[in-house]
Amino acid sequence: MLYKYGYNDNETMPEQLLHLQIKDYYKQQNDLVEGYVWGYKVDIVRGDQLLEIQTGNFQIIREKVRRLLKSYKVRIIYPLILKKWLIREQGLRKIRRISQHRGRIEEIFNELIYSPDLTLNPNFSLEVLFIQAEEDQEIKWRGKKRTRYRVVERRLLKVIDLVTFSKPSDYISLLPEGLSTAFTARELSRRTGMKITLARRMVYCLTKMNLLKEVGKVARAKLYKLNDFND
Repeated sequence: MLYKYGYNDNETMPEQLLHLQIKDYYKQQNDLVEGYVWGYKVDIVRGDQLLEIQTGNFQIIREKVRRLLKSYKVRIIYPLILKKWLIREQGLRKIRRISQHRGRIEEIFNELIYSPDLTLNPNFSLEVLFIQAEEDQEIKWRGKKRTRYRVVERRLLKVIDLVTFSKPSDYISLLPEGLSTAFTARELSRRTGMKITLARRMVYCLTKMNLLKEVGKVARAKLYKLNDFND
């Protein structure tokens, strides 16, 4: 699936633009947009299903989602930027260049670490939207050797694909094939090329989902293996 999104550079929105564009991408004819359920504002209400678009930090919505799951199906839409272009001012002109960072699906564990237990609820699902985006940046501070930037705005350029996780066992597909019977987070990091911090968050979440279990230690590192059952 490929979706191209047009936008007006002169249009200003009180809502984060990327969030608004994704909401526009998802909304259907009979949806209630920005509806209220039990006092909570929800991005899209579609019958008994609630769609909540979250561009980052699941921590701030976990209690809201946890409560709504008692009576509704809740799907979190998480846009994952696979490729992005950076726009920065240099002198009197703007420079657009491609970022070296490439998003990877395991990054969802950076957010799920705040509430991995949500995945155990049959009413919960997570949909990862793979996108290309453009990012406006401004100088945060400038040092003698390095300049740091802050994000001003993000814009959706393309929707490339999506994948939906409806139950805990769906996340097992993110583990690489050929892992040893018992493995450490560092072995997972080495096999996949992801940073060790992300690998540790991944095994933590999968353990909380009852998909992995601790089976001992090697040196000071915990050993994990797949549980013998699937949900």
